[in-house]
Amino acid sequence: MSGPAVRFVDTPPSTADVVVIGGGVIGCATAFFAARAGLRVVVLERRAALGTLTTPVSTGAFRLQFDNPEEIAMVREGVDLFDAFGERTGLDGWDLGLNHGGYLFCSLTDATLARSRRLVERQRGWGLTDVELLTGEEARVRWPWLSADVRGARYRADDGWLDPKRLTVGYAVAASNSEHIPDAAPSGEAAFITEAGVTAIRVASGHVQGVETTRGSVGAAAVIIAAGPFLAHVAALAGVHVELRPTRRQKLVIPELPAVPADAPMTIEEETAAHWRPAMHGCLA
Repeated sequence: MSGPAVRFVDTPPSTADVVVIGGGVIGCATAFFAARAGLRVVVLERRAALGTLTTPVSTGAFRLQFDNPEEIAMVREGVDLFDAFGERTGLDGWDLGLNHGGYLFCSLTDATLARSRRLVERQRGWGLTDVELLTGEEARVRWPWLSADVRGARYRADDGWLDPKRLTVGYAVAASNSEHIPDAAPSGEAAFITEAGVTAIRVASGHVQGVETTRGSVGAAAVIIAAGPFLAHVAALAGVHVELRPTRRQKLVIPELPAVPADAPMTIEEETAAHWRPAMHGCLA
């Protein structure tokens, strides 16, 4: 017996409430929340499949260790959804590869250690009371592979990571089957079109009217650009200038190493933001 699937169509409908440009994790999440709210959504992805550009190579990590209460509250809402993803989406048993492996920020200098201490004090004042402050010695007792250069660390065990591709597909499947989403408005629906490059965004009197694609046109009063590194290029189709330039970053997958235990936390050097975490049987750096 087959389960729920993504609703793919070959051509866009003539109209939609919302058009989403980009079928990565942000575009598919947008489709889920829009469909749940009762909106008719069309997601346009120029590649041959969903979630195949920056989404699958992201670190996939999440944390509440931020420096402002607004961001903590926003991310907490997202993590709560991850923890109850099957229940909240109607996809019972959907596996996100969720791992609350923790986030460990390591300080190598007295200056960054002092900043870490001040940050944890503020976080506790915002209600984030489960962040631990550790000396270098205390940290090395728990994680012996840490360098002797580590002067101190802050750690929160409930931070972690997941598989962003599984999350993307989960959002797309749930949006496509919105009738099964608990408490969803009954009129919502989502359709996904791959190999659909956007060639124009129609604008009249300062208001968006719809989009033209390589697979046809669709009228809509709302267009959401979720095109990742191509945001500026797509926004320019609507006459909107966005000062955004993609920056190349490097990811390294290291095979299994004895010094990299599978239960290690996401580990970050405060001074440089260099980081790594376990991935499969090795680590992702």
